[in-house]
Amino acid sequence: MIESFLFDLDDTLIDTKIYRQIYPEVVKRLSTQLKISETELFLKVDKLGLKKNKYGNYDSGELSKSFKQLNLYYSILETAIKVNKSLHDNVLEVFSSLKNKGKRIGIVSNSMHRTIELYIQKYQLKVDFVFSSDDAGCNKDQERYWKRLIKKEKLTPKNCLVIGDNLHEDVEVPSSLGFKTFYLDNVKKLKEVLMF
Repeated sequence: MIESFLFDLDDTLIDTKIYRQIYPEVVKRLSTQLKISETELFLKVDKLGLKKNKYGNYDSGELSKSFKQLNLYYSILETAIKVNKSLHDNVLEVFSSLKNKGKRIGIVSNSMHRTIELYIQKYQLKVDFVFSSDDAGCNKDQERYWKRLIKKEKLTPKNCLVIGDNLHEDVEVPSSLGFKTFYLDNVKKLKEVLMF
């Protein structure tokens, strides 16, 4: 029986279009702050080993973090979150239904803790816990992430459902440790988790 529902954040609960919208401004303001051209910025990023995402951009938060400019990043992101609707349809309804059934809800994400909290506050999401890459010291593509999650939240993997859009990070890796998984290849299927 599923007791805990563990949701990925980006592209599962939140539309990542918001990050693509702020990306040019983050890059521009980072370049200005560091007093280098955007070309020089990207050359430095390449040397740091940051990887581009599926949209061909660097993660704005990781980019800013690598240059110790998180305050700059969050000033841009917080403004964008205030004026844009980023929460996918059905999230509030799904969370409410799960809570009414007495289920635990967790957000498990590679996002920084501060980012997750911004969305929780804006949309008043009722969650029991948040576990991020900040907490794990690694990303979800490593077993270590999930083992630390199990220990911190005292989870029994067979009683948990991991819901996410990344086949490797949200399905293959947690499955190898006994978690039940739900591959969300289309956000319109989110309500299907209520059948578990």
